[in-house]
Amino acid sequence: MIDGRPLVGNRTGIGVHTAEIARRLGFDPPPLIASHAEIADREGLEELRFRVDPMPLGVLWQQLTLPRVEGDLLWGPHGTLPLIWKKPAVVTLHDFTSITMPLRHRTRTILSFNLFVGASLDLATRVACVSTVVADEAMRGFGVPASKIEIVPNGVDEFFTPGSEAREDYILYAGTLEPRKGVDDLLEVWRALPRPRPRLILCGGAGWGVKVGEEEGLTLTGYVTRDRLRELYRRARLFVYPSRHEGFGIPPLEAMACGAPVIATRTGAIPDYAEDAALLVKPGDREALRAAITRALGDATLRRELGARGAERARSWRWDGAAHAMRELFDAAAKR
Repeated sequence: MIDGRPLVGNRTGIGVHTAEIARRLGFDPPPLIASHAEIADREGLEELRFRVDPMPLGVLWQQLTLPRVEGDLLWGPHGTLPLIWKKPAVVTLHDFTSITMPLRHRTRTILSFNLFVGASLDLATRVACVSTVVADEAMRGFGVPASKIEIVPNGVDEFFTPGSEAREDYILYAGTLEPRKGVDDLLEVWRALPRPRPRLILCGGAGWGVKVGEEEGLTLTGYVTRDRLRELYRRARLFVYPSRHEGFGIPPLEAMACGAPVIATRTGAIPDYAEDAALLVKPGDREALRAAITRALGDATLRRELGARGAERARSWRWDGAAHAMRELFDAAAKR
């Protein structure tokens, strides 16, 4: 059984992780996805089973209703579990930023994660971490034994591949517009670029805490479909991901898979998959970000090399491998 809360609403971040792994697990019968609200986007999940027990607050549903749903093994892809759960369970940890960077998160996120994660890690039979960075934080901050942890990284699928579209004169960012994503750093650097400068396209849900008004050369797309996102990746002159902190960081990997030249920050798993295939800078260093963007915009050969290396590197980071690792983790937990 899967705690389906990450799949409610637009499928981003943890929702992508949950869906891409769930659809590839290959269990018979297929897993049950339980949730507190309707899951409208079921693309790729058509063969799975769904159950909705309506409740206004997802965290109350998780603690009060989910334990009563029949299941022998529970996966908590959001990092927490019902505290009265008595059967085998696996949790996936994506990051601890609601603890380490509380001012960059909504209050409801802090309450639903911070209050339950410690006890959930104690309850969990096994713990999946999306990167070694997250695993180290779990061991150091919560005393999770290494024997209980498995690295199950995010990935990218064959949908995101280079296309034949001509590159256009815009810089692309993709991700939720929220404080920890460093969107303010990108905006400041872009505004300081000499004119004529490329357009800047910010692609993603409005999120919170980042106010972006209308201005010349700036486009806000809001949340977009996978098809539209792939098109934007394929056409971008540069993809820039200035996040202040990540557990993994999926968008740069997707952009690389589509052949976009990538500039990103050294955080989460980004150095693991993007080293030597992207230009990487220190999070929050606007001068280094400006220098990297200026360098890439002025060197077409560098952009072609980054695009080619990125596409090749992305082939080694597939969702199939992540799902296989997760299936083995579930099997191990069930045999406890």
